Amino acid sequence: MLKTLLLFLIVALSLSVSGCAEFDDRPLNSSASATRIQARRLNDPGLRRWAVSLLPAAAWPPKAWDLDRLTLAAIYYHPDLVVARTQAEMAEAAEVTAAQRPNPYITVTPTWISNLGQLAAATAAPWIAANILSIPIETFGKRGFRMDRTAWLSAAARLRVADAAWQARARLRLALLEVYAAAEAERLSQNQLGIQQAMTQRLEQQLAAGEIARPEVIRSHITLNQLQLNVRGAQKRRAESRVLLAAAIGIPVDALAGIEFDFANFSTPPLLNTLPLPHLRDAALRERPDVLAALSDYAAAQSALQLEIANQYPNIQLNPGYTWEVGEHRWSLGAMMPLPILHQNQGQIAEAEAKRGESAARFDALQKRILDDIDRVRAGLDALLSKWDDAERQMGIQQDSLRSAQALFQTGETDRLALLGAELELAAAERARLDVLVETQQSANVLEDTLRYPIASTLTPSLIAVSATKEVLK
Repeated sequence: MLKTLLLFLIVALSLSVSGCAEFDDRPLNSSASATRIQARRLNDPGLRRWAVSLLPAAAWPPKAWDLDRLTLAAIYYHPDLVVARTQAEMAEAAEVTAAQRPNPYITVTPTWISNLGQLAAATAAPWIAANILSIPIETFGKRGFRMDRTAWLSAAARLRVADAAWQARARLRLALLEVYAAAEAERLSQNQLGIQQAMTQRLEQQLAAGEIARPEVIRSHITLNQLQLNVRGAQKRRAESRVLLAAAIGIPVDALAGIEFDFANFSTPPLLNTLPLPHLRDAALRERPDVLAALSDYAAAQSALQLEIANQYPNIQLNPGYTWEVGEHRWSLGAMMPLPILHQNQGQIAEAEAKRGESAARFDALQKRILDDIDRVRAGLDALLSKWDDAERQMGIQQDSLRSAQALFQTGETDRLALLGAELELAAAERARLDVLVETQQSANVLEDTLRYPIASTLTPSLIAVSATKEVLK
């Protein structure tokens, strides 16, 4: 009998071990990781295959990188997306854990009887072989509630991957706008500097001829020095803007060397009159990825509350057993369950109910914040577009003034210094218009990010969501 029992244990252990997973050692090497990050490029073959799978008709890599193509590169490379994807994988793995049923237990207690009488020893072996099988049974649908909770949490994690893609696009749009603004600011500063240098040279000639006093030349030199400082500042801003852009994509800054950018979306204010803003606002309140994720969080909190309510009812553990004692076969059937005398899970139920309330409050706060952001941006954009019209009118006035100065110069009715002054005023008007344009584009970026709707883009919201969750093979 003892041999039979040992054989049974060996078979049971073999069956349990055969399904076990093996550990896959993947050490993390900081040097190798840094090397991989530094090797990232926009012409990477993996990025090309991944992007072409999303946009089959697109030429890749493009000759000039616009916002949409850089968005795909950021979704492919940026570490925030990588973290969001791994969190979604963790949530999906938790679904497997939640669906598992509890394993049964077996208790084996072979006992040797040392003081068995001589007569009994002659007729039976001095052993007692006992084993008990414990079979846990979950009651009141606890497993189903647990599976529902993890399924909702997994859905929320997948939605947050899509939301991370929108956040990456918003950061990228601001960074690309800064690259454009810095390049334009440097160009305009260089233009102003060149005009001021010509004016200073002309004033020095007049001073040498005794036509003007020295203070006028000194004031011109002061203005010239300030413009030189402005050029240096613009050059520093342009260099830093490329670092910001590389960080927004998730690549090293030297990967942008030789890359040409397409700034067509930034050279003029966005056309907002064609946007169905009321419809987009309602869609944002219902369909933004973070809104849907918050709804999934609330549903998970609901399931967690249902689980805790079910936990107030005890589970049952069946304990069938067999004992072979001095030649006798004894069978038993037992059951075990906790007695809910001291508490009925009230604390856990209260915590789960409070958690559900917190999820509801977070959802309301999110929708309120979306409404406030949309109203604030729309109000600011209306004022900025009016400001843009004023800047355009000022540009027109300065252009007319320059044309008049050129005509007078051609007829000899004015000197070159007056002509240079008109050119300098026009350059100042161009710089003021650039500042208004950048401010308008910044507000448009906030509006796009709030609506989760790409403005003046070839990408659609569904494509951005698909690209965020599409598997990236590197």
